[in-house]
Amino acid sequence: MELIQLQTTDDLYQDALALRYDLFFREPKLPRSILFDSLEAQSLHLAMTNEEGLLAYGRLSEEQPHAFKISQMVVRPDMQGKGLGSAVLNELIQLAAKHNAKQISLNARLHAVPMYEKYGFETIGDTFIAASTGVPHTKMLKHC
Repeated sequence: MELIQLQTTDDLYQDALALRYDLFFREPKLPRSILFDSLEAQSLHLAMTNEEGLLAYGRLSEEQPHAFKISQMVVRPDMQGKGLGSAVLNELIQLAAKHNAKQISLNARLHAVPMYEKYGFETIGDTFIAASTGVPHTKMLKHC
């Protein structure tokens, strides 16, 4: 397995878009254009791959100087529970640190909160329902 940075021109980036759409947005029947939010073009795209192709993905965005956001973390369903999400998350944290991050935020689905807590993220505020999907999330923050 290998962690690689994706360019938006890569075939694997298209695979990542498809996986994100399938796992986050297909069920609520949202348009595919929802994938292209205001952070997409400026973000760093990280993928875990093997000879079969894309296994997991995560996105890192600098929202303000030294303030980063991790989003769109996804693991192929048949590969979940094998530590791939943790590996992607760890690398995204390291990349943020290399860019002098002072803080990293994310919006976690409730089942994923324990994984993020293992990496030093703390819950901030109340649970909220994501406007686009209707799925409960909580905001989490890590100080670097």
